[in-house]
Amino acid sequence: MSEFQEEKEKKKGKKRILKGLSILGVVVLIGGAFFCGNYISRFGIVFGKNGDIYADVYKDKAAVEKYKTLFEVRDDLITLYDGDINDDTMLEAAIKGMVNSLGDPYTVYMNSEEYKNLMSSISGSFKGIGVYIAAKDNQVVVQSTIKDGPAEKVGIKAKDVIFSVDGEEVGGDTDKAVSLMKGEEIKTLDLVILRGEEKIQMSVTRGDVKNVCVEGEMLGDEIGYIRLTSFDENAYEDFHAKLEELKKQGMKALVFDLRSNGGGLLTQAAKIASEFIPKDKIITYTIDKYENREDVKSTGGSAEGMPLVVLTDGYTASASEIVTGALRDYKAATIVGTKTYGKGVVQVPFELKSGNGGLKVTISKYYTPSGENINKVGINPDYEVELNEDELKEEYTKEKDSQINKALEILNEELK
Repeated sequence: MSEFQEEKEKKKGKKRILKGLSILGVVVLIGGAFFCGNYISRFGIVFGKNGDIYADVYKDKAAVEKYKTLFEVRDDLITLYDGDINDDTMLEAAIKGMVNSLGDPYTVYMNSEEYKNLMSSISGSFKGIGVYIAAKDNQVVVQSTIKDGPAEKVGIKAKDVIFSVDGEEVGGDTDKAVSLMKGEEIKTLDLVILRGEEKIQMSVTRGDVKNVCVEGEMLGDEIGYIRLTSFDENAYEDFHAKLEELKKQGMKALVFDLRSNGGGLLTQAAKIASEFIPKDKIITYTIDKYENREDVKSTGGSAEGMPLVVLTDGYTASASEIVTGALRDYKAATIVGTKTYGKGVVQVPFELKSGNGGLKVTISKYYTPSGENINKVGINPDYEVELNEDELKEEYTKEKDSQINKALEILNEELK
């Protein structure tokens, strides 16, 4: 066989491989779309049946030809680069680069460990240090700590900035921070925390963390208080139980604290909002890129008409804003505190069919019942009340909390 014929046969072989890859790509993406649909159904976020649209996109021969460059670069690097190469690391970096190019902080690729950590946090129990975090001003900020968790025990506080974990700076990358702080291995982590002008070094050991997302008590004879820290898969059940417990203790009005609640599952948010909103009223609706609209309606509840104040701050986000927006629009609650975060988009997480991690993808925008999308805008309170510097410096008590005190003032007036 001549050199020319040999080269020709190699090219034919490459074409067969690429053709196989293109077919496999269609199968994987369609399978991913179906899996995504099933996953969405589990979490109550139902979307239009667009599997055929996604399939058509990836049948585009021009797109297949374009992505041949990716394989070409990979082959050239393996052939030519004079140094160590890890094919898995290159693949992960290529995928993350593709996803990051969208410029959407909520759409992310997760490797297998990161995806596992995300799903375990939704389930309500996991191994970690017990903090809720959010990205703000390109920093990872602690929203709150889980009661009796490892972070609380070593003195980590709300509004602390996590600068680095085991020497790796995290910037504003919450997914990176989570992947470093969570894991099956019981391990002591070295954290650098920024607190105001201070840079503090702390060691905290991972442990089994149970996310107790609901706590409550009576604040006097007639006013109850419930704090919800996240909308995990047990949120509604725990919230409803606490609501009924306080009603039996004589509660006639409620302070509902959603401060530093970064969100969670839409199904749980809808059920909790339903406690205060008449049956069949729209709690929220979503619209995707294909103009498919899905309405989420109230199932009715046991606290309709109860005087209610919702507490918010700059870390009240996502599912918390769905609840806050619906209660505001139906005039079912008075909002006290500061403007909410402003996250008006919905994501769905799903595992890749290949088994190489998962995606969390922004697939729609959500709207309040009045038709407002609050993304990058937030919800303004009816009464703006800031926690003053003295309150933040001193050991916290509800009696010193100016936002709770304003809520009590409003509710006592309504109960007269």
